[in-house]
Amino acid sequence: MALPKPGGAHSLALVTVPSMGYAPVPPPTSLQPLLPQQPVFVLQEVTSRPPPTKTDGSVTLDNGIIRVKLDPTGRLTSLVLVASGREAIAEGAVGNQFVLFDDVPLYWDAWDVMDYHLETRKPVLGQAGTLAVGTEGGLRGSAWFLLQISPNSRLSQEVVLDVGCPYVRFHTEVHWHEAHKFLKVEFPARVRSSQATYEIQFGHLQRPTHYNTSWDWARFEVWAHRWMDLSEQGFGLALLNDCKYGASVQGSILSLSLLRAPKAPDATADMGRHEFTYALMPHKGSFQDAGVIQAAYSLNFPLLALPAPSPAPATSWSAFSLSSPAVVLETVKQAESSPQRRSLVLRLYEAHGSHVDCWLHLSLPVQEAILCDLLERPDPPPEAHLFSLPSAVPVARASASTTLSPWGWGFVCGRFWGLLISVSPA
Repeated sequence: MALPKPGGAHSLALVTVPSMGYAPVPPPTSLQPLLPQQPVFVLQEVTSRPPPTKTDGSVTLDNGIIRVKLDPTGRLTSLVLVASGREAIAEGAVGNQFVLFDDVPLYWDAWDVMDYHLETRKPVLGQAGTLAVGTEGGLRGSAWFLLQISPNSRLSQEVVLDVGCPYVRFHTEVHWHEAHKFLKVEFPARVRSSQATYEIQFGHLQRPTHYNTSWDWARFEVWAHRWMDLSEQGFGLALLNDCKYGASVQGSILSLSLLRAPKAPDATADMGRHEFTYALMPHKGSFQDAGVIQAAYSLNFPLLALPAPSPAPATSWSAFSLSSPAVVLETVKQAESSPQRRSLVLRLYEAHGSHVDCWLHLSLPVQEAILCDLLERPDPPPEAHLFSLPSAVPVARASASTTLSPWGWGFVCGRFWGLLISVSPA
């Protein structure tokens, strides 16, 4: 993670932070331990011509998990999952290809996207030699480039690979001044599947990658939250993002919609500076087993560096943790009817599409726990069960009137559910 320094600069530190908690960062003067993973290597390719030796402009980033190669204009020519040697980019194609479309709906500028805009696809071509090395490796390696989208709009992007990270990030800044244009980015994958998976709220959906029927054609662009994934048996490619919602997979090409330029009802809509990040994650096996959901959460909720109180805590601490990666603790909020502000609502959901036994461990002094619905009413679903596990006491079912030990609870559930807990005063 990046630690702020005076003057706007920052330093990098490798830290392990537990879920819903904190960990102290060692001071810069202390001895840093050896990296548990391979550091990031950054290599700028050179030509084999006689001296004077010149670079051809391409850059390779490698952290031992994935290896990324960028051409001199910043496009992705190779993405390899190192452990298996599997290439994720389609043969003869390039990823991170920006494309521009004419976007003139029949009626409602800001709401409608018509399928005929796909017929106006124009790749945005960069100028060779604009790619440069940013961070030179170690905990982080990066390269950046500039791209002139049109005479009025431009883009700058930093491609970042961190130590131990299973995905490569594309941190993007766009100065957007267009009329009736649509900007997307494409990644042709070396993956074949008739279905792609898209995250929705508290779950995911599969949609076809072909246009065999009129219903399929109507889904030329679909809704997605933090990630989309195209997988075949044993391998897949996930495209993550931190703020975009339009996505599509046609054949083996993953596409993310970035910016539009409607002129009604607001002629200035979306004009100006935009900043966003998307990421690409090749993986072995299914997206569930590869941790795509957790990676998307990490991209959307990066670690925060805060000044420590005095005296600074010496050890890490976690308020909540779960025993199964299939369950996500989505929300922690104060209850709407909270006596003396001592009740919290925890919203959890099963994210893999399975039934699972899961233990929720808490470090808070809890007096009572109740399964509840979205309106925070005690109303456990028939397939959900709440168990209490006091220390060294056999598992027993807990009712609303039972006082629970602040040790942990177990769940058996296959959907979305809430937990209302009352916390003892400090």
